[in-house]
Amino acid sequence: MCLIIHKPAGLRIPHDLLIAAARLNADGWGLMGHDAGGQRLLQRHSQLEIEELLETEEELAHAEYALHLRRRTRGRIDLDNTHPFEVDEGVYLMHNGTLQFDEGPAGDSDTRSFSELVLRPLSRRYPGLLVDREFLHLLELSLSPQNKAVLYDFPRRRFDFLNHRSGAQFEGLWLSSIKWIDAALLPLSSGSTVQQRAYDAREVLFL
Repeated sequence: MCLIIHKPAGLRIPHDLLIAAARLNADGWGLMGHDAGGQRLLQRHSQLEIEELLETEEELAHAEYALHLRRRTRGRIDLDNTHPFEVDEGVYLMHNGTLQFDEGPAGDSDTRSFSELVLRPLSRRYPGLLVDREFLHLLELSLSPQNKAVLYDFPRRRFDFLNHRSGAQFEGLWLSSIKWIDAALLPLSSGSTVQQRAYDAREVLFL
């Protein structure tokens, strides 16, 4: 399912939010955006080390970026399946949700397969398509509200959000969902959305 956090320049991502999110989304992480000087930021990590993530947040306090924390539903846990994915030259995609798309090779996540088999060929055939707002609106209409995506155009330093209204706001940040933020560590309230939580082995009784 995963989680995407968009952080505007000058805001901070609270460490308790990162810790609660990492507890349930520990299968890799990545980010895309630009620093205070407008220089591009792009990171992908197949393993999540919480201290490394917290240090990165400290270093990028003045940057604007989107952060993706992965919870594997399909595909291997490796760098090739770690968001963001390049879908056009200088244009990258992050996705939260599950796509009914099983056409890729075994071991590839649904998002990676969709990026490589649909979006990238389209962008090569029709240059500029993936930064065209009308096309992005059409793409948004094809997704269920449970699927959110963020595209970042490095040359223009521009973010585009798909199903932005289905996300949540928290202290100036945009969250693609609150479902996979550990409720035991950071309880949040958002209407009908139910947060999940991790269970310590001592809490589980095996019969």
